[in-house]
Amino acid sequence: MDNVAMDGTVLAPLDWLLIAAFLGFSLLVGFLVKDQASEGGVEGFFTAGRKMKWWLLGTSIVATTFASDTPLAITGWIARYGIAGNWFWWGGVLGSVAMTVFFARKWRSSGVVTDVELTELRYGGPAAAMLRSVKAFINATLVNCIILGWVFAGMSKISESFMDWQWLLGPDVYSWLLSVYPQALLFGSFDNTLTIALLVAVTLAYSALGGMRAVIITDLVQFALAMVMSITLTVLAVAHLGGLESMWQGLAELYPADGSATDMAGKAYLSHERIAAFAPEFGEGVVGSLGIPFTAFVLTLGVMWWSSGTVDGSGFMAQRLYTASDGGEAEKGALWYSFANFMLRSWPWAIAGVAALVIFPRADVDLAAREFTECLHHEQACTLQMRQCLDNRYRCEIPEYALLYRDQGSLEEDGLAALPTASGDDSYQQVPVFREDRERGYPAMIRELLPAGLMGLMLASLMAAFMSTVSTHINWGASYLANDFYARFINPRASEVQLTRVSRLATLLIALMAVVVASTIDNIGSMWELYGGMMAGLGLPHLMRWLWWRANAWTEIAGMLTGFALALANYVAGQQGWHPPGQMSIFPLAMADHAIHVICWISLFAALASVVATLLTAPADPELLREFVRRTRPMGFWGDYSQGGFEPERNFAESLLYFALAGISIYAGMFGIGYALRLETGMGLGLIALSLLSLVVVVRGMGRIDRAG
Repeated sequence: MDNVAMDGTVLAPLDWLLIAAFLGFSLLVGFLVKDQASEGGVEGFFTAGRKMKWWLLGTSIVATTFASDTPLAITGWIARYGIAGNWFWWGGVLGSVAMTVFFARKWRSSGVVTDVELTELRYGGPAAAMLRSVKAFINATLVNCIILGWVFAGMSKISESFMDWQWLLGPDVYSWLLSVYPQALLFGSFDNTLTIALLVAVTLAYSALGGMRAVIITDLVQFALAMVMSITLTVLAVAHLGGLESMWQGLAELYPADGSATDMAGKAYLSHERIAAFAPEFGEGVVGSLGIPFTAFVLTLGVMWWSSGTVDGSGFMAQRLYTASDGGEAEKGALWYSFANFMLRSWPWAIAGVAALVIFPRADVDLAAREFTECLHHEQACTLQMRQCLDNRYRCEIPEYALLYRDQGSLEEDGLAALPTASGDDSYQQVPVFREDRERGYPAMIRELLPAGLMGLMLASLMAAFMSTVSTHINWGASYLANDFYARFINPRASEVQLTRVSRLATLLIALMAVVVASTIDNIGSMWELYGGMMAGLGLPHLMRWLWWRANAWTEIAGMLTGFALALANYVAGQQGWHPPGQMSIFPLAMADHAIHVICWISLFAALASVVATLLTAPADPELLREFVRRTRPMGFWGDYSQGGFEPERNFAESLLYFALAGISIYAGMFGIGYALRLETGMGLGLIALSLLSLVVVVRGMGRIDRAG
């Protein structure tokens, strides 16, 4: 391996210098804007003075969703499901567009500091105050820790092949740190833990010093670096294979349509046709190439996007929207996010995932897994190169080893029944085995293809993606503690200096809490199902509060409690093995045979509970409703409250038109680029033209409000 230096490290001095420069820049931003962050108390710290332009706030949202684990996850999806695996997040286009067209301006007009503050502005009374505090607590703790646990795991996979801390610190210092560090807070290996600790410390420093202003400024640089380097890696990977045409040809040779390419256990790999397909395939109406039933896929596009509590932008997206200088900037920022998130980011990662399948063929990686497993159990089977990889992964010269992970398993289940073990144990016994992890194909390409300098920039870009996500969630969680607990219930008369100090302390507290809790999460998937079920209880209530005057605090409370109770019951039953035979959830198998079904049923029951609670309880105070309408000028059904010059800036029918056109524009542009990359130029250009035409209509139409003002 040419990229492994003579001293055993992968990174050259230039790479270390570039990484250090990036981390230093992030700290510098925090110091430069700390005085501005201190002005205005909680509002100044968490809303950046409400002066942000659309391109800054929109890019900040994209940077937050561009976590370090995202390209790894997509690389894994493509190996398992093909390019169509991207529908796991492509389905979010409609929700993103709905947030843009219907709610972006409203968040900015509301004047709130956090999304949960809206509950008291909209409803008022003791019930709203309780709702505000409960939602703030859940978002600041559970939601943050689930997300950061996933992000930490992704960063661990990236750093483990590069960040050799023992070489960097020296054996003595490294051993001392290992002896004093709490084992309970390890993220995989100690090297990975040190990398994450350093990045979190730097992120915490600039977030606590500069608040939201520092987060948004660093997000801009971090996103630009991350996008440039992801495109660079993809271009170099395709060039390594001889161009796009050679890449697709190589894919067809390695993964033929007849299914003749199989792993060691005889299971066929996904064919090149399925890898290159944009649409999912479903077999017998049960499970298709996406691994979900057809009904679940339909529910993803038809129900999931609006039944989630984030449909109106609640959460960190809303936090960016009320940093805008006005409603128009908020709406344009949200629109820019929608296009950049789905059109610009999709294809560099997707093509890189395809290239990884050709550069590191699955058959070769499976063979390497077999050989390394044999080496573990039969010393004579080890070559010098294999021993070197097992002793020091930073000096490994076998490329396929970077795509392997060590697990416990049965040799026979892994297609290794004939393999003799050193102890002669039965092959069904749980023993160490090596297995393929296609997500590791992304960092493996970095290691194989990038020279010194570019490798450092690439790692810095992935660190940037990690830090942008972490900084957002630290700042977001801290805003609840400072604004919705301290300033609201503990010390309502606190001075701006006190509030700024509390905001910085809350940032530190949330960071520490996230590290502790995230390190204890073993099964991210089950936690996401729990969170998805909880959020499903708030989808319809969040829509009702913006669209119907009759909604009140009990609308949200009923939906939240129902969603939380059902999601928690399902999670506990799954963890304890209490599901009845043949069922995968608390719902009968005829109702739910996939997690998406479960979440949709939860949303239905929660929606019914919300409507019943609304009709059985009194509406909000009329004066509060008038003030809410005066501030936000919402669309929908507001009766006499919208009279007297408080009508919405844009009517509901016109907004529906822009919603449809923006969705068409994004999907047409996204698939147009995809067809062009598949060398189907005519179809690609036609869809791109449709995308641009729709976009022009949307931008001109949505901007009419600002021109009229």
